[in-house]
Amino acid sequence: MMKTTLNIDVGILKKITSVAVSRGVSPSELIVILLKKLMNDVNNPGEFGRLVRYQERKGPDDWHTFHIKYRIDDYEYFQDMRRLRKMSVSFLLAYAVKRYLNKVVKDNIGDNYHQKNYIIIKELVDNIICWKFYWGFPLHIERIL
Repeated sequence: MMKTTLNIDVGILKKITSVAVSRGVSPSELIVILLKKLMNDVNNPGEFGRLVRYQERKGPDDWHTFHIKYRIDDYEYFQDMRRLRKMSVSFLLAYAVKRYLNKVVKDNIGDNYHQKNYIIIKELVDNIICWKFYWGFPLHIERIL
């Protein structure tokens, strides 16, 4: 397990906590579910050379430092999304709450977005290093290797 922190707007944290309690999951589990829903939204990498964006600055009373433990592969997924979306993981969570929290209230929040396994493969193409990131385990991995 990887331990880290997220800076969460106190209003957003109240929403997350309320929905988590109503759905019978922990706030940490709900946060992982929300972030994983964003994985399907990553179509194109962020602008090359663009800095990572962070949430709008607010006063210290408006933020809560939330301690969370991720599985190692979840941590890597979210770091990849940070790089691809050019948004801090805390900002990704705020975006996911706005985009998906109401849907989570209505839908079954089971394991539909629970990717497992994380694979990185290095490949040389005409002396150019290429990296392939797999969010999940391909059925015919022997063809890829």
